[in-house]
Amino acid sequence: MCAKNAFFDPSRARGPRRGPDVGAAPDADAGDPARAWTVSALLGRVKDALGRAFPRHVSVVGELSNVKRHTSGHLYFRLKDARTAVDAVMFRGRANKVKFTPADGLNVIAEGRVDVYEVRGQLQLYVERLTPKGTGALELAFRQLRDALQREGLFADEAKKPIPTCPRAIGVVTSASGAAIRDIRRTLRRRWRGATVYLVGVRVQGDRAPGEIAEAVRRLDAAAERLGVDTILVARGGGSLEDLWAFNEEVVARAIFAARTPIISGVGHESDVTICDLVADARAATPTAAAQRAVPDADELSRRVTALGDRLMRSLRQRVARGRTQLAGLERSAALRDPLWRVRSEAQHIDEVSRRLTAAARQHVSRQRQRLAPAEHALAALHPARLAEQARARLREALQRLRWALGGRTKRGGDRLAALAARLAEHHPRHRLRLARQQLRAAERQLEAISYRRVLERGFTVTRDGEGRILRSAGASRDGQRIETQFHDGRVASRVERAAPGAGSAQRRRGTRRNTDEPTLFNDTEEGSA
Repeated sequence: MCAKNAFFDPSRARGPRRGPDVGAAPDADAGDPARAWTVSALLGRVKDALGRAFPRHVSVVGELSNVKRHTSGHLYFRLKDARTAVDAVMFRGRANKVKFTPADGLNVIAEGRVDVYEVRGQLQLYVERLTPKGTGALELAFRQLRDALQREGLFADEAKKPIPTCPRAIGVVTSASGAAIRDIRRTLRRRWRGATVYLVGVRVQGDRAPGEIAEAVRRLDAAAERLGVDTILVARGGGSLEDLWAFNEEVVARAIFAARTPIISGVGHESDVTICDLVADARAATPTAAAQRAVPDADELSRRVTALGDRLMRSLRQRVARGRTQLAGLERSAALRDPLWRVRSEAQHIDEVSRRLTAAARQHVSRQRQRLAPAEHALAALHPARLAEQARARLREALQRLRWALGGRTKRGGDRLAALAARLAEHHPRHRLRLARQQLRAAERQLEAISYRRVLERGFTVTRDGEGRILRSAGASRDGQRIETQFHDGRVASRVERAAPGAGSAQRRRGTRRNTDEPTLFNDTEEGSA
C-alpha cells in the first residue's frame, strides 16, 4: 500500500532534460535496477504525457452506465459506446448543478479533462459539465421530475384543495420589485378591496430562488390561521425556461403540496407550464389571472347582490300578500268564530271511533276463537300426556298379545321338542342318557323338596337320645338322659330333668311297636346321606 506522501512529485519527473516519449523505454535505464522507476514515478510520467497530449477540456459523447451518487455528493459513472468504456467522476460542486437526473442508458455529452487516478493507476475522465444529447438539460430535468412527482401522486385531482370564494386575506409569494406584484396589487385593488394582502418578497430567478420560494410558502402556510390567510398566490412574470426554472425545482413542488392553505400558481405566460402549476391547487395563465382567480369581482358581486335583493323583496311582498289573503279567510272561518267547536266535534268523533273499535275488537276476538276451536280440539288430542296414555294402552295390549302368542308358541314348541326328543331317544343313546340325567335331577329336586330339612326350616326340630335314635314322644325319655335337639341351622345338646309323659303315651307304649326298618322322614339313613 502506498504511503500518504507517495503521490507523483513533479520535480522528479521534470528534470533539466526532457524525458522520453510515452511508449519508448530509456536505453540508459534498461537492465539497471538502481535506476528503475517507482510506480508513482511511472504514473507521474503518464500524467505528464497525458497533459501534453490532450487539451485541457475535452467533450466525450457516450451512454451512461453504473451511475452511482456517493453519500459525499460525488457522482461516479461510466461512459461507453458500442466497443469501449471509460470511468468518469463528477465532484459534488459540479454534480449539484446538473438539472436533470443522470440515469443508466441516457446519452450525454461530458465535458472535462482526462487524467490518471493514481491510487488504481487507471484512466479517468473528470467531468465538469454534463448535458443530455439531443435534448436540453432543463427540458430533460423537467420531464424527469414531472414523471417522478406524478407517480407519487402530487398532481392527483383528489389532492387539490378548493379555492375560497371570498378570502379574508391573501398571501403573495413573488418578487417585491417585479412587474408581477404590481399587476397583482392593481387587480386585487380593483376587484376586491376587502381582502388584506401579505407579500413575502423572494428571488424568482437564480440558484437561491427555489429555497426562498419554498420557505416563503411554508411561512405563510404556518401563519395562515393567525393572519386569516385563506389563499396563497405564487407568481412570476414570463421568461425563458431558464428564467422560470426556480418554479420547476422539487423543493418548491413539495412545499406547495405539503401546504394546508389553497395555493394558486400564476407563473409565466399562458404557454408556460411549470411543476409549480401542476402541483398547485389551481393554475392561472398569468399573475393577473391568478389574482382574478383568487378574489371575486366586487362590482359584479354587488350587481348580483342587488339583483338578489330585488328578487327577495318581490318574493317577500308576494308572500305577505298571500299571507294576508289567507288570514282574511281564516278570520271568516268557523274555527275562529267558535274555537271549541272543533274540539267538541273531535271529542264526539273520538267517542264514536272508540265504540266502533271496541265492538270490532270483540267481534274479531269471537271470530278468532271460533276459528281456533277446531285447532284447540286437535291440539288437545295431540297433547303429550294424552298421546303418552294412548301409547301406553297400545303397548299393554301389544304386550298381552305378545304373551299369549309367546305362550302358545312356547307350548307348541315344547310339544314339538318332546316329540323330537322321543324320536331322538329312540335313535341316539347319548340323548337318552341326557334325558335320564334330566329325570334324575328332577327326582333329586323332588326328594329335596320332601326332605326333613325343609320341615326344620319351617321351625320344627328333631330330638335324639345319646345313641342317636329319634325320640318320637316325651314318654320315650327318662330323667337325667342326655338328648340332642337338631334345628335347621345346627344342633343343641341338653339333659332331661324330669320326664312327664302325656296322656296318650301309655297307650302308644301298649300299642304295637313300629317297624324300625320302615323308612321315615327322619330316619338315620337319610340324615347320614345328607
